Amino acid sequence: MGQFGGIPPLPPPCQGGQGGSFFKLTQYQAMRTAFSALVALAFLIAPARADTWWSLAPLARPAVPHSDSPWVRTPIDAFVLAKLRENHLEPAPEADRRTLLRRLSYDLHGLPPTPVMIDEFLNDPAPDAYERLVERLLASPRYGERWARHWLDVVHYGESHGYDKDKPRPHAWPYRDYVIRAFNDDMPYGQFVQQQLAGDRLFPDDPWATVATGFIAAGPWDFVGHVELREGTTDKAIARGNDRDDMVMTAMSTFLSLTVHCARCHDHKFDPITQGDYYRLQAVFAGMDRADRAYDPDPEVRRRRQALKAEKSALEALERIPAERAEVERRMAALPAEQLVYAAANRFARSGNFAPSEKPRPIHLLARGDVTRPGELVAAGALACLPGLEAEFRLPDPNDEASRRAALAHWITSTQNGPARRSIVNRIWQYHFGRGIVETPNDFGRMGARPTHPELLDWLAGWFTENGASLKRLHRLIVTSSVYRQSSRNDEAQARVDSDNRYLWRMNRTRLDAECVRDSLLAVSGQLDLTMGGPSVQQFRFKDDHSPVYDYAAFDPDTPGAQRRSVYRFIVRSVPDPFMEVLDCPDASQLTPQRTVTVTPLQALAMLNNPFVLRQCEHFAERVRGITSDPAGQVRVAYRLALGRDPGDEQARELVRYASEHGLANMCRVILNSNEFLFVD
Repeated sequence: MGQFGGIPPLPPPCQGGQGGSFFKLTQYQAMRTAFSALVALAFLIAPARADTWWSLAPLARPAVPHSDSPWVRTPIDAFVLAKLRENHLEPAPEADRRTLLRRLSYDLHGLPPTPVMIDEFLNDPAPDAYERLVERLLASPRYGERWARHWLDVVHYGESHGYDKDKPRPHAWPYRDYVIRAFNDDMPYGQFVQQQLAGDRLFPDDPWATVATGFIAAGPWDFVGHVELREGTTDKAIARGNDRDDMVMTAMSTFLSLTVHCARCHDHKFDPITQGDYYRLQAVFAGMDRADRAYDPDPEVRRRRQALKAEKSALEALERIPAERAEVERRMAALPAEQLVYAAANRFARSGNFAPSEKPRPIHLLARGDVTRPGELVAAGALACLPGLEAEFRLPDPNDEASRRAALAHWITSTQNGPARRSIVNRIWQYHFGRGIVETPNDFGRMGARPTHPELLDWLAGWFTENGASLKRLHRLIVTSSVYRQSSRNDEAQARVDSDNRYLWRMNRTRLDAECVRDSLLAVSGQLDLTMGGPSVQQFRFKDDHSPVYDYAAFDPDTPGAQRRSVYRFIVRSVPDPFMEVLDCPDASQLTPQRTVTVTPLQALAMLNNPFVLRQCEHFAERVRGITSDPAGQVRVAYRLALGRDPGDEQARELVRYASEHGLANMCRVILNSNEFLFVD
């Protein structure tokens, strides 16, 4: 069951003795009764019907509210201003240019603006200076690196299996590179979805489309359950069921923002999703496993290899002379070696008790989700609750595994699929404003939040479709709006009306996420390596006798690999990087549609004492010292590099004094621990 979807578990007995246990039991019974009453009330008040719930209804195209206000630059502004006026609120003034540049740079690149960028933008008198800045940022390869990281959060991408034997996945990284490339190329979103679900079938001539199916394999995988457990055992069946459940959950949560996995054991308690729907979706993935899969990155090499394979097969069928077959094999051997990607696969070498299935495995509807209680056989299909879309797939050959995934890909990207388009525009909005129009981005059901601006959400979803499903166009529309350009300064009177800023009367101030902090330290210190792609950097010492050991403390922060952008670091599920974890980097075993943001003493201690941070402070000081030897000038240079502005007179005097007493590196450490460095206005 999904979030809040089940009876709270029985708490353990109180340590205080028998009386405490009785109290806990009584408390639990009261909680259970209250919870059951709430569930019953929910059904009575709001029965789960597809034709009445906002996210399942067909997309409407609301009219843009009329406004004569000069504040309205885009249709987005008209919708937001109408909601503000409805709640007796007014938009905040526009932020200054320096603030807007820093905001845009982190939003679109995940990096601080350089002094050159700052000077160019501040001194550009053209009326379209801001719009041209947006175009430059969207055209940079840094954009794909930033926005790929968001997507990898959503699909819980990791480079180790998780579970108790957390083995590494050395060939997971091509999927990460595919996502970066797709964002930089502004691949239409429908194609992006189709490639990740069934690229090998729908785009057979594109080698990167095979890599895209790494989406299906992005989540955790039970090495013991698949490799070590015997075929035919209950535990083996459970492991396979859990694996398919992860595939279903990832696909439906990512593309539709629905908690379909809550229907594994029973019909969904709150949304019109049945067990039959759930097991139809399991059947879609019934022929797939997760394994290394060969591919040719070069389309021409792939074409030649395919032609030679066909020629070899023909020779073998005709029993032609061995010399001709040997010549074909020689030409095949002369081709560049195929590369490997950890992806959805149904052909791979056997490993222990882990072997591919010749055809999709039979899927039964399980009573209470129990593998020992199989019910009726289920065919591949999708949800029955979306108007205008058929739940059952009409497949010419039901045993053709790839056709099942292709049918699901077409079903999700159909123009009739409203949730799919609402889902992606809401995600993009969330990463720009810190909160989505629907603040539960993976749950558009009854237990999720309702949209604050439902008309705007549907208008955006329709606009997105009409504009080629281009993510870059959507970014452009959002960041050029007046809503986005507002100051983040508080207004006490308006805060009394809308303390949570749900109606966007100001911009939300945000804390840098873990990757932005780490990459900014490297950028400011002059150590950032902008090399793109390739195998991930293992920023730990690795040992694998039986169960793997990942030792981050033994890693030298001056190793060249430590200077790569954070999107290229090797992501371990069971043992995350302590520095990144303390900065709220998510658990790669869990879908993370929205990161937790905390401000804790541990973060301050890490920023003051972590060896990586200390080394970057030393490099920062060396960089500043190389520019000027004047103490006051050093403070100005450090401020411009780290904060994008000159210090005030009092700040400059204090920092000059501090540097003289404690050294330039420690002065740099003070600047890098400031709120101004760690937050974006």
